[in-house]
Amino acid sequence: MLLHRRHTGQSMVEFIIVTPVMLLLLFGALQFAFIYHAKTLLNYAAFEAARIGAVSNARVTEMENAFARGMAAIYTHDDTVENVICARETIRQEITDGFVNIEVLNPTPDAFSDLGVDVNGETVIPNDNLKYRYQTTTGGLTIQDANLLKIRVSYCYPLYVPYINRVLGIMLTNDEDPVNCPYCKGAIKSSDAFEYGCLKNGRFPINAQAIVRMQSPAILSAVNSKMSPGAATTTSKPFYQCDPSTGTVSGSMTPEDITTRTGFWTLSKQTGP
Repeated sequence: MLLHRRHTGQSMVEFIIVTPVMLLLLFGALQFAFIYHAKTLLNYAAFEAARIGAVSNARVTEMENAFARGMAAIYTHDDTVENVICARETIRQEITDGFVNIEVLNPTPDAFSDLGVDVNGETVIPNDNLKYRYQTTTGGLTIQDANLLKIRVSYCYPLYVPYINRVLGIMLTNDEDPVNCPYCKGAIKSSDAFEYGCLKNGRFPINAQAIVRMQSPAILSAVNSKMSPGAATTTSKPFYQCDPSTGTVSGSMTPEDITTRTGFWTLSKQTGP
């Protein structure tokens, strides 16, 4: 009987030790499956944005609208018109709050300064008769290369799975809480303001790139026309929900502070500063 009790106690200790690890692995696998799905949608949305940019003078505002249409599937849960509209409006709200960032990597500023011509007061890179044009920039970029639109789209994907959002935030933001856990620091400090803002809001930064040949002349003012602030806010912003009957977007919940260090999810304390 005594031996049986000892084995029972040992099993309980093993259960207490193993359970948090197993839950962490299970929730982590579920969350990264969601992230993989979001990355697949982001690749498609980035390509759609580049296609629209190619025919609209590389206008970033048009690319942001195209991105909202392409990425709406992540918030679409049925095939009704109202639900699709709500999904698009939710993405537009995320663009407004800085959770989406579209960067035009090509044509470069040097291409506009070296190859651009003045058309009605606008700096424009010519798109016609490229076969017979031989201009190059000081860096060696040809006008044919300058007519390739290359964009990078960054998106802050909401982390819905509990515990994982807190663990990722602690690991990647490298913040210190002098009250709850002095000297507790994450493994990595993100130097990118956009990525840091994502993590501070319970979101995970994902990126995609797309390249399309321009079908219209690139205009400098169009490239500089983005609506989003370009970097996610470091202050806490809520996740979003949309009312299908009105199409209005509102905050659905404020994500739990991912830097809180309590219970099983506190990182081990360092020896000192």
